[in-house]
Amino acid sequence: MKFLIFSDESGQWNMGKYYIRSWVRITPENYDLLRKEIIFSKHETEVKELKWRKFKNNYVRFKNIFSVDFDIFITISKPEHFQSKEYNIITTIENLPISTGGQELTDKIKTKIINSVKNQLFLNYFEKIHIENSKKALLHEECPDKYKYIIDTPQCLDREWENIAKECGIQQIEIIKNSENIPGIELADIVSGCIMGLLENVGDVELIYKECLKSKMWDMMSQECPNPNLIFFPDFKSEEKNEMDIFR
Repeated sequence: MKFLIFSDESGQWNMGKYYIRSWVRITPENYDLLRKEIIFSKHETEVKELKWRKFKNNYVRFKNIFSVDFDIFITISKPEHFQSKEYNIITTIENLPISTGGQELTDKIKTKIINSVKNQLFLNYFEKIHIENSKKALLHEECPDKYKYIIDTPQCLDREWENIAKECGIQQIEIIKNSENIPGIELADIVSGCIMGLLENVGDVELIYKECLKSKMWDMMSQECPNPNLIFFPDFKSEEKNEMDIFR
């Protein structure tokens, strides 16, 4: 195994200003070092599971975990972009005639169906690009046998996410139900939380980003897969693109 790729989300795909996925690429050898750093830090601070909020609140005690060598890639999409698009399948459902149960029952059924359809659309349309771009940026032409994706439980069904990843050419995938014993997922949670806090201009987060994350951001000047990576870049308005200047 050449690389382990850990990933976690911040935000929700259907609401809020940002939906963020962090991707942490690390070699198995360096992952052993990361595991030791995180286990030691958790023991010293009596923390059961290391999450972004706990890291931020006790930054000085935890920041040594960033002394280990690994790379960070960030993918960002905006729920507003997804929600504002018109989809033929949703328009068709909305225009279905009233059922024999009346308008109230029809509206309930339509709402449930549309919510389910939107979830599938996001997974197969936006989330798929999140996954594809992480693979394109971090792995290039690496043999699929040489890397493994390890993902915190996604907002969609595990099997559906796994199937989309396999469509992207990823063969080795593990979905984690309990992240407290998986240092790579704990790190991915810290990274995605920090990026969200940075974009939301939360106090003290810029310092954490500059001291810990920035030097590990993979290939920020790439023309093909810039980092952070804006999913469906043309959908971003100029002011939305300018928001990303904070990463430079």
